[in-house]
Amino acid sequence: MKRVTLFLFPIFASVLMAAKVQCNIESERIYCTYYLNRSDNQNGKNVEFEWISPASAADNRIRHFQVPPQHGSVYDYRFLPGRAKGVWHVRVTDLDTNETVETTFEINSTDNTMFDEDLLDAL
Repeated sequence: MKRVTLFLFPIFASVLMAAKVQCNIESERIYCTYYLNRSDNQNGKNVEFEWISPASAADNRIRHFQVPPQHGSVYDYRFLPGRAKGVWHVRVTDLDTNETVETTFEINSTDNTMFDEDLLDAL
């Protein structure tokens, strides 16, 4: 039994250290955070966030970020009002290694109340 435990530990440890992207919806914004192991980021990283809409390519977006050396995360966000309903895909690519991680999230309902308030304030 000890051999099985010792054999599985390196596999489990490598899974814990793998880069990942996680999205949360809060306060009329969608935050997607890319997490990486700080020890893999000795010299800084260049990453690309790609937001893929379920409805229209016109709502897709690509943004580039520089993660400073020794930092373990970077995030991008979009406003929830005006986003298409459905399953969104977010893909983050480490431009130095070309490794990609991705996730999905679902928008069930959205409205433009945030923007309506802005229009009323402008009047």
